[in-house]
Amino acid sequence: MNPIKFECPHCHTIITGDESLYNKRVDCRNCQATILVPPRPAGTELQTARLIKEPAPGIPIVPNAASQEGEVFKLSPAARAFSGQIFLGVICIGVGIALLIRARDFPWSPRMALVPLVFGVLLLLVVWIRVKSCSYRLTTQRLFVRRGWLARHVDELELYRVKDVVVDQGVLQRVLGYGTITVLADDDTTPKVDLAGISSPTKVKEMIRTQYRAARQREGVHPAELIRSP
Repeated sequence: MNPIKFECPHCHTIITGDESLYNKRVDCRNCQATILVPPRPAGTELQTARLIKEPAPGIPIVPNAASQEGEVFKLSPAARAFSGQIFLGVICIGVGIALLIRARDFPWSPRMALVPLVFGVLLLLVVWIRVKSCSYRLTTQRLFVRRGWLARHVDELELYRVKDVVVDQGVLQRVLGYGTITVLADDDTTPKVDLAGISSPTKVKEMIRTQYRAARQREGVHPAELIRSP
């Protein structure tokens, strides 16, 4: 408690005490007279403390909303990124079907018509596997790149480490509306991440840019800190 001083009205002795004596009767140690200590001065009232509630056992603590990780998008390569393989596969299937229909007009065995048909189906199957075995997932904190069908490989990149995002589009890619996004980062294990076959790549790039700038701000990372001295 804070110390206080008051004067005895009888002998004028200065008496020292603490805040617990406010508005109480005490005996002067000099003249032994009983005196009344004045009440607490206005403007020095006690402040009300804030009650801290402990969570009940078994109930998890909910983190601050700003620290929660939310999903921004989840994408896979666009099928039109493999338009050459798809076109060739469709042509081979068409040729195979045509040969099966007119097999009697040719001297060789009808089984020969199965060669282009099977080749075309395999081409389309390979494209389907390549599309489905790769995915790109962006959250408010991290970028994930998953590759593989049976054996999976996942690259993970913290967004606050991202230095730049670049879009690469050829002429045909611009016509078909897809491209490759390259994410450059200050990360020894994942210095560069390529997102291939992305539809509307410029729009996706801006989404990544918005999130990595927000992640930098949350982590207190200045862009200059990501530029290493030679």
